[in-house]
Amino acid sequence: MPGDHPTLAVSRFEGRTLPALLARTAARLPGKVFLHHLDPAAPAAPPRLLTFEAFRRQVARATSFLRSAGTGPGDRVLLLAENSPAWQAFALAAQHLRAEPAALFASLAPEAAQETARRVRPRVAVVSSGEQWEKLAPTAAELAAAGLRAVVSGTALDPGALPGGLRAATVAETTGEGAPTLTPAELDALAGAVGEEDPFLLLFTSGTSGRPKGVRLPQRAIVHAIDGGGPATAATEADLGLHFLPFAHVAGHDQFALALAQGHGLVMFSRREDLERGLALSPTYLFSVPLVYERLRTAAEARIQALPAPVRALVRAALRAAGRVRVDGAGRAGDRVLSRLADASVGRALRARLGGRVRALFSGGAPASPALFRFFEALGLPFVELYGMSETAGLISSNRFAGPRRPGSAGLPTPDHELRLDADGELLLRGPLLLSGYLDPEDAAAFTEDGWFRTGDLVHREADGTLRVEGRKKDLLVLSTGKKVSPGPIEQAIACAPPFQGAVLLGEGRAFVAAAVFVGREELDRLAAAGLEAGEALLERARAALGAFSDYEKPKRLLVIPGAPHEHPALVTPTLKLRRASVIASLGPEVARLYS
Repeated sequence: MPGDHPTLAVSRFEGRTLPALLARTAARLPGKVFLHHLDPAAPAAPPRLLTFEAFRRQVARATSFLRSAGTGPGDRVLLLAENSPAWQAFALAAQHLRAEPAALFASLAPEAAQETARRVRPRVAVVSSGEQWEKLAPTAAELAAAGLRAVVSGTALDPGALPGGLRAATVAETTGEGAPTLTPAELDALAGAVGEEDPFLLLFTSGTSGRPKGVRLPQRAIVHAIDGGGPATAATEADLGLHFLPFAHVAGHDQFALALAQGHGLVMFSRREDLERGLALSPTYLFSVPLVYERLRTAAEARIQALPAPVRALVRAALRAAGRVRVDGAGRAGDRVLSRLADASVGRALRARLGGRVRALFSGGAPASPALFRFFEALGLPFVELYGMSETAGLISSNRFAGPRRPGSAGLPTPDHELRLDADGELLLRGPLLLSGYLDPEDAAAFTEDGWFRTGDLVHREADGTLRVEGRKKDLLVLSTGKKVSPGPIEQAIACAPPFQGAVLLGEGRAFVAAAVFVGREELDRLAAAGLEAGEALLERARAALGAFSDYEKPKRLLVIPGAPHEHPALVTPTLKLRRASVIASLGPEVARLYS
């Protein structure tokens, strides 16, 4: 398929590894503030400011420590910590030594963290606290026998918490002022020796369908990803991004690496509670998963709902009119007048809440609903979706800040991918953005015999070259009637309709589609007080959210799960994606009764 459709225009960074890009930016903009870090341990304190040069000095000290612990090419450095400048300092230090940093979600349960650490076999482990070390402590002796030599922690560890012979140090002792360091010339020499095929990152997929895969990304992949990210976002040195996607998520690295290479600043924090603190620093853009934007929209909708009925009706009419003007291109004078009312009544307050300077919202990690897209675009806030996955360093295609953008579109593919659609519509890729391999050989089945990577996504390519993702191949439901249903878009549409907070479609081998839906307990209590059975009472609302779908794709029965998905940790991944198999297994015989 290469060459017969338009692709995303990209420009190339001169440095082709992150260590090289860090050296170039620190030399070009040494005194510019790179990171505004909101320390979770000091919620009342102002942000800690770190210039590009100061950050590179921190990397030099972390590199000195890792080298003293025997870290070199082929070794791994495990990171089980919340986002912080020190996280990236150790990751880049490992890269300077041509070792492989391995990112784990800080929210992992102890069993999952231990199982992943055994697979990683690190030379050094970096944890943010004693609590994080306690997750790994039961495997400490086993990890030490496999090569672990040192543990670095954000807080001092109890000496008795480590087996004999294992070196312990704190982040302050290893990266703070006064810690042993490399000279600028020594760090330059190491950076110059790093090649495009050397490690950038080992991260783990969300595990929606089983054991998370260990994805090994080389330097070339991340640099090609930010080559495409720059033009897609139209970011400049003047930008200040809000950064809170975890570093165990590839999108968090895409944003960090783009800022590092380009020279723009980031407001970095790790706790949801610090979102308002971050917004108070007036960022120029946000990059997040759709869930965060859904919460912003829900808060705005709640304020609209609290208005007197006549005013509420007028504001909602104004929002619909603004959508017709800014999304559909309608030109009626009445709609243009109402769109100005939407700006004044909703848009102004929303912009103020976002800090007053936001020029765009960038979204990745999961598809956003058309309703979410229309809400922000109607208010004049460009909502720019990027499509990718861990194995492609986070980039396959992108919409563009400069437009045009359409709801549900994954945008234009980067020219760094060759694309092919299999007979069943699955997207296959090859090119320099792809992983160098998986941690475990059994996962290599994701490649075809002739080297194409199977994304697992069912994709349609529009006449203008843009991509539209229609669902996951493995999730496709085949009804007993022979009809095939792609559940992703249907689940998304239901989840975006109040009062639903999540949905999993059922129906494999059955005569019709049903759905398991997550509903807040407050709403369920209201229905119960009215003497209503929740599944029956909410069915028409679920079907009403699916006006664009065929009747056979709409659920005929509902199973209601009380609470939001995040209230059921066993049913979601660390990125809060629903584990389909786990949800269905948790329902047990309820599914059979639903179809009886």
